[in-house]
Amino acid sequence: MAIAASAVGAADLPAFPGAQGYGAVATGWRGGQVMRVTTLDDAGPGSLRACAEGADTPRVCIFDISGTISVDRPIFVSSNRYIAGQTAPGQGIQIRLGASRNTPLVIKNVHDVVVRFLKLRPGPSQIAGPSVDGVTVENGERIMLDHLSVMFATDENVNVHVSNSVAGDITLSNSIVAWGLDRSNHPKGRHSKGALICSDEGPKNDCGRISLIGNLFAHNRDRNPDLKATDHGPVEVINNIFYDAISQFGEFYDLLGDTDISYVGNLALAGPSTNRRAPEAVQLFDWEDGHTIALYAAGNRAERRRPCRRPRELDVLDAEAKRLSVDAPAVPLTVEPLDVDAAEARVMETAGARLPDGRFHDALDRAVLDNLRDCSGSVIDRVEEAGGWPNLPEERGAPDADGDGLPDPWEEAQDALDARVRDNIWAPAHPAGWSHLELWLAHLAGDEIAP
Repeated sequence: MAIAASAVGAADLPAFPGAQGYGAVATGWRGGQVMRVTTLDDAGPGSLRACAEGADTPRVCIFDISGTISVDRPIFVSSNRYIAGQTAPGQGIQIRLGASRNTPLVIKNVHDVVVRFLKLRPGPSQIAGPSVDGVTVENGERIMLDHLSVMFATDENVNVHVSNSVAGDITLSNSIVAWGLDRSNHPKGRHSKGALICSDEGPKNDCGRISLIGNLFAHNRDRNPDLKATDHGPVEVINNIFYDAISQFGEFYDLLGDTDISYVGNLALAGPSTNRRAPEAVQLFDWEDGHTIALYAAGNRAERRRPCRRPRELDVLDAEAKRLSVDAPAVPLTVEPLDVDAAEARVMETAGARLPDGRFHDALDRAVLDNLRDCSGSVIDRVEEAGGWPNLPEERGAPDADGDGLPDPWEEAQDALDARVRDNIWAPAHPAGWSHLELWLAHLAGDEIAP
């Protein structure tokens, strides 16, 4: 079901209240249709695919159903989309592989995409293949990924790739990136990977202006994260926790072009899976003649907490990272970093696909956080080792009698709305310019709006 509404400009507002990082400019969906996801089917009317794919005209996908979607081929998200997972009832939306051999959610050759509050947990493909990520952004610009739970990929859990143009203005924030499957069915064998940022297919591609903010990476063998960039802009890694890598935490390379990286207020923690000689939080590789690489690192900490009560300090930077460190970032950071203790507390309280009221916070996300808290858990080979996919109940959302996209209980609580009359949901409803629809989406997500 599609609901059209007239748009009212709010060009200077970010993607949502509190959106952070380079991807906060992903606003091309604003003022568009609202389409309802009413079925868990992989395709057809009312499916997530029907809303996410198609014409590039602006569109917001809201969910009238909760449960698990099994995909038989990738969902290719079109430009100008906001996939609002926070609108789902019950325990939210989980996406896994059905018959597909590839990444379930792909954001390729598009711009202005927001994806929030989804559980992207593909698992191994039925036929072994090399390209099952949790989510892939390829040649994407102005992309905001927020409050996701990304697990069980056999390639990277998160991949930002550039193959023929530009990848930039991208944020991954407030997400859990965990349990990349190790000895699964990837052709290269052991392949538990966290995030690969600015992977590429040759020269003359641009990649940069990318933010990783407030995420928890846990139980991934390596690539926590793997970073490259070009002079398109820096990559900033701010206030994340990296837990229980086996062989490598951060791997920073100059293979693609001149590379500037800011690594600020992060916590790297060796865990039960980590090699006895724990790797540094950042290993830097100055490999490419003619390319420069510079690292701004500040306020980070690395520890081994076994036993949990008596942490032992580890090195944050390897020798090459120390040699190529600089005293200031190449450009100002997009956010004011928290100190590492405050960042740890915030990640523990908010990361993953969970709403402020506790909904969506399922056994898998809880287990990862418990592992971090207890210094427990491990890298895994099979989904079953983490307890398997949770069975999310299929529930229906609140009624919307007038069909304008806003549920009746919300409209009944707002003086300016009428649950019996189709309102202009894009009309400004806040002094800053936020619309009725955006205020509802922000309320569900727990976004803080300045008065």
